[in-house]
Amino acid sequence: MLKILHFIFGRLYFQVKGYQTERFLNLCAKNHLVLWELKPVSDGYAFCIRKSAYQTLVTLAQKANVELTLQKQRGLPYFLKEHRNRKILFFFIFLCAMMIFSFSQFLWEITVSGGEVYSKSDILKYVTDNYYHLGTLKYQIDCDALEDHLREDYDEIAWVSCSVQGTRLHIEIKETLDRKTKQNPKKPCDIVANKSGIITKMAVKSGTPLVSTGDSVKKGTTLISGLIYYYSDDFTVIQTDKIKADGEIIMRTKEVYENSIPMEYYEKTITDEKKCIKNIYLGQYQFDFPSKQKQNHTNVVTERRSLKIGTSFYLSIGITIQTTEKYQPKKKILTKKEAQLKLKKQLEHYLTKKAKKGAKIVHCEENYQRKNNRYEVRASIIKEESIGKIRNIKKLTKKQEEMIAPTTAQQ
Repeated sequence: MLKILHFIFGRLYFQVKGYQTERFLNLCAKNHLVLWELKPVSDGYAFCIRKSAYQTLVTLAQKANVELTLQKQRGLPYFLKEHRNRKILFFFIFLCAMMIFSFSQFLWEITVSGGEVYSKSDILKYVTDNYYHLGTLKYQIDCDALEDHLREDYDEIAWVSCSVQGTRLHIEIKETLDRKTKQNPKKPCDIVANKSGIITKMAVKSGTPLVSTGDSVKKGTTLISGLIYYYSDDFTVIQTDKIKADGEIIMRTKEVYENSIPMEYYEKTITDEKKCIKNIYLGQYQFDFPSKQKQNHTNVVTERRSLKIGTSFYLSIGITIQTTEKYQPKKKILTKKEAQLKLKKQLEHYLTKKAKKGAKIVHCEENYQRKNNRYEVRASIIKEESIGKIRNIKKLTKKQEEMIAPTTAQQ
């Protein structure tokens, strides 16, 4: 930031020499004159100052009887002065600035973070196909509405935050709603069940609880309402407020895990070094350089890199990098023992991921079998996990209103 200010307002580089250079430095300190990049040289000191401090510097140098020598001038004022007759240069600088300003009004990058159940490519395709594509004007993007749509259309998304940063739309999702999750809605909300099961633990921070420990609930049931009821002495509702419901609900759930692998498969042996092909894209258009026709038995990985300024100001131009490598396929046939071991490792990996997300595995019953030319595993998993997702507030039914005792209404 300091370098930017120095460039905008200009800076002067001096060398000072004489018998009273130390007195000169003391006078500068006494008058609060800041000397940047001060360093000793053979016959004095070298430093730089702001352009606006020049007159003060000359006065102090005369008072200390030292010799000042101007070494160089740097910054925007001197650049403009030096090139004041180059009108074409300034025209192109102005044109570039206007182009950058124009580009800054559009969306050029969409990023997704935090998802495990849903892949980033699935979320990106959903957003670009149904709502916002690259090149959309930023003022047309409604982050709140997009959050609502993502929570409604994806059952496993408990929490989502969308924000426009520079020319990038960033989507952060979380598939478990727990006490560490920061509530992101800007408006009141309910917490509903995103799974069916039995509640084993419930801690309400704000809102009105509609279920209690031991209750069996179905997916979509409102667990904590954002509606707060105020009652009179005769238990009549005198006021209703809307707030953000918050709390942690632990539920015992049952899940059926299914997976299968083919009896026959091909093992890849890399036979050639990786080769990269770079192509240029501009907006929705890509310009491919001539390349060899794609050959059989070749892995291709495509990576897109956008040109950007800073961390979030993406431009509509960039490159796509295609990395290719040849491989030699070798056919292999799994035995029953090998297939069962491979499926078991994949199941253990799945359970480990669930445990890392806070789930407690209570019971797991596995069943392995061969069906046609595939080996299959079917596991019945009982676990205790944090559940719940945010939803816009819905009006309570009469039955729900009757369930709420005045003493249980919380704020």
